Amino acid sequence: MSTDSLLVPLSQLDHGYLEKLCMTIGYVVKSVDVSALQAAATRVVDKWRLLAGRVVWSKKLSSWCILVPLKGDVSNRLTFTVTTLTTRLDSSFVINDSLSAQLLQRPPFEYFCHPSAQMPIGVCSSSGSPIISIHVTQLSNCVCIGINCPHGVFDAVGLGQFIHALDNELNGRPWEAPSFPLSGPETNVLQEALDDLEALPSMYDDIHRESTMYDSFRRELVKFSLFNGLALYRHTLNEYFWGSVEAKVVYLKGETLGKLLRDVKEEVKSIDNELKVSTSDILVAWFLKAMYAKEMSNTKPVSLSSLISVRNTLEKKYPAMKGYSRAYIPSFSLNKKADLQMRIDNAIMFCYLPTLMKQQLNEMSVAQLAILQRQVVELAADEAWIQGFNRYLRRGLKGNMCFRRRGRNDEPYLFTNQVIARFDQIDFGSKTYGVFPFLKPLEPARIIVLNKFKDGYLILANARSSSWRSVMDAVEKLQPISLKAHL
Repeated sequence: MSTDSLLVPLSQLDHGYLEKLCMTIGYVVKSVDVSALQAAATRVVDKWRLLAGRVVWSKKLSSWCILVPLKGDVSNRLTFTVTTLTTRLDSSFVINDSLSAQLLQRPPFEYFCHPSAQMPIGVCSSSGSPIISIHVTQLSNCVCIGINCPHGVFDAVGLGQFIHALDNELNGRPWEAPSFPLSGPETNVLQEALDDLEALPSMYDDIHRESTMYDSFRRELVKFSLFNGLALYRHTLNEYFWGSVEAKVVYLKGETLGKLLRDVKEEVKSIDNELKVSTSDILVAWFLKAMYAKEMSNTKPVSLSSLISVRNTLEKKYPAMKGYSRAYIPSFSLNKKADLQMRIDNAIMFCYLPTLMKQQLNEMSVAQLAILQRQVVELAADEAWIQGFNRYLRRGLKGNMCFRRRGRNDEPYLFTNQVIARFDQIDFGSKTYGVFPFLKPLEPARIIVLNKFKDGYLILANARSSSWRSVMDAVEKLQPISLKAHL
């Protein structure tokens, strides 16, 4: 490898389904200095050389890698495009500060991503395109800004690190770009940690728990192949075109949000004083119940797969990572074990709620469902679960993961909590009206995404129109003002 470049491998968690996707975080703001934004983003890429790299496939490592230029001009390693339209963005796409509970539309994707930038990791590699692209659409009453990347390179926390660096650079605050991983040339500290776990004997001392874990993996995941990929693709298209699936956003804030959280936590305490649930547990439970409040079918199953970060769990194995805050971008420690916390690539795995019939879902309270979700997350947040998932991914799926195409009556949801990425904490110099995530080219037909925004939370979801009517009723119960104009 030349002294002018460095090869940084990604991990096996970046392969499979994620490498087929692009991730976009879209912002709607009142105005922005386009020249200043482009200059700031270019400086971030220049300082943080990893972001200026090219995605390549290494036959030697059997892995996607980033070939990082250590010298020279990298101003061409950021794609920055601008479109100007005379169109106005309707109020149904904008958060209304006077409402404490609101249902709104997600703005069109083309406002946030130029067609040339919709590149999964493989296309990005073959074309030599930059990893990061930014698209600005100037409308007559606002500006849309989209930050785009291949999902095979970034998870939400990783993309959030770039956004926080951009915020600092844009607003003249000092920041330090992470130096390169010090775990050795052509190595990946996350992959090393996963390999260490895989080499150990099974960490489950309960055969039943281990068997249940693998059953949930087999229920939800299959090896990626042309047949399985096309089956999932066809099923997703059917959901969009025949199932009338559409993306909308629920915004809850202030006293409305506070009352919901207090009421649920009080009920949890009454069930068991030792139990704790998080805000995300409560909001995903509330949303699932809201969708199916009017359905009592005992023949249609609902399942929920949750994406969880393994960073904190692996800190137990790498104690030197503790104390590294996600509130800013520090430089890497000289101890190589600190590298893991600051990696940008995917450090996520799945955990699963038991499949519930719609009637069961309706009979449970929000508190009971939130407790079940918390128990599942805590079960998965240990090294035994990570070891099992890693073994299933590597041995059972041969490193290529794909979601299983479900039956016609099944309704599987994927939940991802992006609050930890703090996407809302960037100041473009004017009022921000909303933050909207996208996954392309084909977003899962049933997905729930949680983000923080100002003093509230945004719940973005893809769901059928009948489910959205039920959610609308639940939102109106929280906010007495009629919201039908926002449908």
